[in-house]
Amino acid sequence: MSAPSKPPSFLQWFVNDKEVPQQHTTRMPPLRNTDGLLSSMLGLRFVVVPQHLKNGVLTLSCRAYISKAYLTTKSEIVATNKAKIAENHATLSQDGPAITGGRLRYQEGNVVNVNCTAQKSHPPAELRWYINDKEANRDYLRHYLPIRYPDGQESTLLGLRFTVQPRHFQRSEMRLKCVSTLFNVTNMRNEDMVISSRQESSGLVVVINSGGVTGSKLNETLLWIAYFLVILICSR
Repeated sequence: MSAPSKPPSFLQWFVNDKEVPQQHTTRMPPLRNTDGLLSSMLGLRFVVVPQHLKNGVLTLSCRAYISKAYLTTKSEIVATNKAKIAENHATLSQDGPAITGGRLRYQEGNVVNVNCTAQKSHPPAELRWYINDKEANRDYLRHYLPIRYPDGQESTLLGLRFTVQPRHFQRSEMRLKCVSTLFNVTNMRNEDMVISSRQESSGLVVVINSGGVTGSKLNETLLWIAYFLVILICSR
């Protein structure tokens, strides 16, 4: 959990200085504090294998990036339920996100299955889908692993999938819009925890050392994860 901020921090987990694959992390909705600030939460779950313990040491790091939005771009397609399409209703910004898989005509019962890909950046852009200028239902969203580039930048991908209903059309049109927001990092915090194990004649000894930025709430999360990791290490 990050310290409260607005906008909320962007969190990343690292194991032995390597970023953890997204399938091992769980990004949870931010917690809103009474003062209106938001605390981000990013869970981590993985099975400890011998390769993680280099010389008997496992290092967990959680990094919190404080950023401010500085650029918002959008791309949009306008579909119709009419038999004939008078013109191409697509607005794709050259510097904005790319929409793929969309059609210009849908009927009731058809399945909309489109993807939005942001321009590469660091930290990665935040994507949001809108249907007729209303943010899409979370159940419609499909989250995918980002595209990672050698220079450390990423392209965020977000899918939108739903079955077309009459309510999705307004005057025979359905507007599908993807909005990309880029952020500029203004501050970065890091919290580390080192878990070491060594075999002695009396049995397995586990040592935990933690350190990081004073005042951060990340340490509480790390302690819980360390607790489970100790169990895994001791049960090897």
